[in-house]
Amino acid sequence: KAKLENTIGDLGVQSGLVARTREDLEMLKRRGLRNYYEFTLLKNKRPVRVSTVSLQLKKADAKRSKYTLNVIADDHNIEKKDRTLFEPLQFYTGRDRQLYELVILAVDKNKVRGYLSTPKELIAQAQSN
Repeated sequence: KAKLENTIGDLGVQSGLVARTREDLEMLKRRGLRNYYEFTLLKNKRPVRVSTVSLQLKKADAKRSKYTLNVIADDHNIEKKDRTLFEPLQFYTGRDRQLYELVILAVDKNKVRGYLSTPKELIAQAQSN
């Protein structure tokens, strides 16, 4: 469990802990500091809804462990091009501009698997609206 590492994402912001295995992810979920949503994306034309954002896989290169995907949040389409495995993709979204973090754990041919980390306050805001 000591292998969880602090990393710096693509916004230059030091992120929380980044899970590299399913066991690490389960440990982060038990801590309860953020919400974690696991997903599997297939390469297709339609975006997949994960929490309050949509994700669309554009390209997956299993040999080089790289992928390209679109993040659709707040009516913005952000392309994250040629990203690598375990690289935290960070973006701000929502009315309060809160930090979301996306990490891909596995890249296969035309498929990626990972998780989306969202702020804990998101549930309280959704229930109050």
